[in-house]
Amino acid sequence: MKLQITRLRVEQLRRFRSPLELGGFEPGLNILAAPNEAGKSTLVRAIRAAFFERHRSTAVEDLRPWGEGSGAAPLVELDFLLDGQDHRLVKSFLGKKRCTLAAGARSFDGTDAEDHLAHLFGFSFASKGASKPENWGIPGLLWVEQGRGQELDVSHARDHLHDALRDPGGDSAAELAASGGDAILDSLRAQRDELLTSTGKPRAAHAEAIAQVAALEAELGAIDAQVATYRQQVDQLAQMRQQHQADEMAKPWETLREELLAAQRRNGALQAGQEQLRNDRARWRQLQETRELLATEFAGLAHQQAEAQTRERACEEAATQLQDSDAAVAHARQNAADAQRRVDGARDAWRSASQEAQRRNLGQLLQQAQADAARSAESLARAEEAHARLATLLAAAAVAPKIRAGDVEQLQKLERAAHDADLRRQAVATRLQFVLPEGQTLELQARDQIHGLRGEGERLIDAPVTLHLPGGGQLVITPGGDDLVALARSHADARDALHAALLSLGVDGIAQARSRLGASADLDAQIKLAQQALGIVAPRGLEALRDELAQAQSRIATAQAACERLPAAAAESALSIEEAESAQQAAVAAEQAAQKSLAEALRRQSAAQEASASALRELAAARAALADPGRQQRHAQATQQWLAVGAEAEALTARIDQTNANVQAARPDIVLQDIDRLQRSIEQLTRSHQLRREQLLLLENTLQQAGAQGLEEQREALAGQLMQARRRHAELRRRADALALLCHKLEQKRQATLVRLQAPLQSRMQHYLPLLMPGATVQMDAELAPATLTRINGSGAAESGQLQELSFGAREQLRLISRFAYADLLQEAGRPTLLILDDALVHSDAPRLAQMKRALFDAAQRHQVLLFTCHPEHWRDMGVALRPLA
Repeated sequence: MKLQITRLRVEQLRRFRSPLELGGFEPGLNILAAPNEAGKSTLVRAIRAAFFERHRSTAVEDLRPWGEGSGAAPLVELDFLLDGQDHRLVKSFLGKKRCTLAAGARSFDGTDAEDHLAHLFGFSFASKGASKPENWGIPGLLWVEQGRGQELDVSHARDHLHDALRDPGGDSAAELAASGGDAILDSLRAQRDELLTSTGKPRAAHAEAIAQVAALEAELGAIDAQVATYRQQVDQLAQMRQQHQADEMAKPWETLREELLAAQRRNGALQAGQEQLRNDRARWRQLQETRELLATEFAGLAHQQAEAQTRERACEEAATQLQDSDAAVAHARQNAADAQRRVDGARDAWRSASQEAQRRNLGQLLQQAQADAARSAESLARAEEAHARLATLLAAAAVAPKIRAGDVEQLQKLERAAHDADLRRQAVATRLQFVLPEGQTLELQARDQIHGLRGEGERLIDAPVTLHLPGGGQLVITPGGDDLVALARSHADARDALHAALLSLGVDGIAQARSRLGASADLDAQIKLAQQALGIVAPRGLEALRDELAQAQSRIATAQAACERLPAAAAESALSIEEAESAQQAAVAAEQAAQKSLAEALRRQSAAQEASASALRELAAARAALADPGRQQRHAQATQQWLAVGAEAEALTARIDQTNANVQAARPDIVLQDIDRLQRSIEQLTRSHQLRREQLLLLENTLQQAGAQGLEEQREALAGQLMQARRRHAELRRRADALALLCHKLEQKRQATLVRLQAPLQSRMQHYLPLLMPGATVQMDAELAPATLTRINGSGAAESGQLQELSFGAREQLRLISRFAYADLLQEAGRPTLLILDDALVHSDAPRLAQMKRALFDAAQRHQVLLFTCHPEHWRDMGVALRPLA
């Protein structure tokens, strides 16, 4: 059944307050291109609402124009061809709820029209509220919403697909596979599911039987373990009694205690030897420190002798340096005096040059001040003239009538409104044309006024009038239509508004208003020019110019007074101020250098004097130290003490070596280890003997209790219960295995039948799939949805995977070509098909998009396709014109 939408019109629907109509849709591919927020998804929503929503539904508030009140009535009109027959669907919601369907010569209204559409297109309506995906049927399968291309829910159109796939001559198994109504298989599955999970694991009574067998086996194993433990403990008791009696007689810990005492005595002797060794080493270190002190004293005595010789040489060098510094100071004093005389002469020359330079500067300042005074006086005169002109213009502007450009624009708008209203009135008013002989007059009475009609002319009649005929009689002419009255009233209101605006501005017409506006603009321009002129000559105001003139006159008086105070000019020409300053600076620099050299010479003289005096003092002290009688006595005592300390240190070294050798041979670390080992052994033996005694008592008590429990009787009872539980488990396992095998066989048969039934759909899928993925195949699941993709990887091997594991773009591409296959199948079965793609394939790369275009173009040869896109540059190679949304 061929379906083609030919026209779509919407009004008062979301962003489309005004009517929008699209016509001339092609029977194949139609691409509607527009940027985001242009209304593409709104048109898709309008088509969905026209089919899926009841016209009386209150769950379509999303169709209301944005910002509109409760009176809005969203309207959708659709013209379409179905098997060559014209159909027109008109449906409005909310404010005006109605629905009509014209199908050739037949017509339907209200719910009859909606039910007829649902039957034709294969969908249903929600029993309450807005339409839902489960109601959309075939259109829901073929119409792709924005951002939902990667999703595919076949369940809501599954019955329609099964009807298209059903083999009229097939057996009952094929019918069962196509409809999904296999009650027997469902019953067997339910019985199997009572005993097994979906993964084949036991559940419910089967799992309980297994658990009971395991529990009884565990309990029986525990009793068997108790019996074995009882027997083992009896043997263990006899062995432990024998070991305990042997230890009681031998008492091995006593021998170890004697060995411990001997080791402790050896350790005491070693500790005494180590203490003696520490004392000897401490005394040896004291002797070494004494030898170091004596060596230091010997070095100090030798240093005194060398110091005295050094002081004698230093004293001679200091005397020589003192003589050189005295000569240098005398020479520096002479140079400083000469430099001071040159500085005094340079200063006198600079003062003369400075007076002459000051005299020249005052003359220049006087000339500059006189020029500034003349310029300020001229600027003040021009500024006062410009100020007077500006005051005159401002006074004229204050008394001139005011009018703004906005007022004139408003008058123009009112005049255009009145003119447009008059044109609309004339367009619908009744025209009375008359041609009267010369001398003949007709009277026309309109609105209590009488007009005489003579000669030839025309009158527009927009209200009832009376035409009085010569010789008696009258004609009453009443123009028809409520629109004429409203237009006449609108024209009168527009004229009244224009007249009121003219009165408020005090003008007779727009021409006078424009003239007044021009005069006002000219006056404003003159004021602006006058302000600019005043700003140029007096940017800071008249008072600033007056202040500048007063300051210039004050500078003139000051310069003249300063010139009079200067002394008379020198008779001979003096140096220039620059030459005088340069000469003075050179003289001062030379004088400073001389003073610096003098200061340096004095400093060196003072340092030489101090060094000479210090050298003499240090020489006297060194000679006094050498002459001290106690120095020879200290040297003799130190020599005697050095020899005694050396002999004692030698004896201590020999004793330390001998004692250290004896201690090392005795191995004190091993002796300590022997003590620790023996102590631990004694503790271990006594603790083990006591622990064995406690274990004997505990084991005897445990065996007495175990003998009273009757373990053999308990084991026999549990063995009987276990046998019964195993028989129950075997029965349930055989039943579960049988049900699982039966379900498996039936499902295999059903799957084989499904494969045969799905062959037409699989064929259509394989028609499109090579265009997208050459060499790939898709397996359909029981719900007739694509489930598994098999393709060749880069190494040439086949690989399979679920569609859900693919990327977003690949899932969208595969599910779009699945819709193309569904459309082919449904069309062959006589069902109407239409493909709507709202911003699809935006996540496809360039190569995949090119392949999908081929598949889309092929599908458009058999079905009408409405493709909405915000990327028109991607679809220019589809062989059809792109339609913008205006």
